[in-house]
Amino acid sequence: MALDKLVVGHSPHIKSDESIRRIMWTVVLALTPAGVFGIIIFGWYALVMMLGSMAVCIATEWIILKLTGRDAGQAFDGSAAITGMLFAMVCGPLVHWYVWVVGSIVAIAVFKHAFGGLGCNIWNPALMARAFTLAAWGKDLTQGFVYPDGTAGATPLGVVKLAKEGVPIDTEYLGLNELFWGKTAGCIGETSAALLLLGGIFLIVLKYVDWRMPLSFILTCVVLVWILPYKNKAAQDIASGWVWWKEPLFAAFSGGLFLGAFFMATDMVTTPVTKTGQVIFGVGCGILTAIIRLYGGYPEGVCYSIIIMNTATPLIDRFTRPRKFGAKEYARTTS
Repeated sequence: MALDKLVVGHSPHIKSDESIRRIMWTVVLALTPAGVFGIIIFGWYALVMMLGSMAVCIATEWIILKLTGRDAGQAFDGSAAITGMLFAMVCGPLVHWYVWVVGSIVAIAVFKHAFGGLGCNIWNPALMARAFTLAAWGKDLTQGFVYPDGTAGATPLGVVKLAKEGVPIDTEYLGLNELFWGKTAGCIGETSAALLLLGGIFLIVLKYVDWRMPLSFILTCVVLVWILPYKNKAAQDIASGWVWWKEPLFAAFSGGLFLGAFFMATDMVTTPVTKTGQVIFGVGCGILTAIIRLYGGYPEGVCYSIIIMNTATPLIDRFTRPRKFGAKEYARTTS
């Protein structure tokens, strides 16, 4: 029978005229302006990292698909390319080549295909690769951030952490204008909030991204960072003199908040399907990010907040799925 050959793909099942290939490569297109800006600011090695990471991810996926007897052409549907590009964009511009090569392989082989491949992974592979490489090569991954004038230094959030500990700081690249346009230190793809916002709006207009997710994520983080107290009085006294740190825009434009909110928290596989669930997910990410930024030992919390909320996605979907029409009446009549 014809039905014997029917193969049902992995959930969630969403009716759409769009193909996986078209959606994935469109997301790559949306990321490109921020990626190009990273190359302009940090140099050609940033291009080598992005293209190299994408190539390693695609090659790893192709090999795994071949070994498991599946269609190797799926390696070029854009999903592996996005993983490679995102992973490179959350790395510093001076990371050694073996770090992003191993990270790219682990992202696809372990955090994607070990769970069954596209549509089955629990966590965002690019973020899990970032967490893995940070644990394995923490010093290599976090040092060597470069400012536009070629000098090395900490990221804006790293500078804030140092200042709260009483270390003298230089605020030359910490103004809102520098943070918004990207004239500051940071990971390759996270510095320009303007271009990330442009790419995010592009995906929202195309309806590839629901605006509720990034908006709830960003607003929650910004408001909490703005109103929550610091963890000690000395930090509060130091911060009270920094108008820019008190401003919510600094919290929004610094770090990887825009990159995470628009391009990682909106991953179709690892985030809730329902609109209510997406808001809950975004709020949860914002709360965790703010707590880590204010009280954690690590200055940035976007990566870990999304990973933690990825784990809660099945539970969120379970409790936010729409009630079937007439289900309550049916239960009453059958009881």
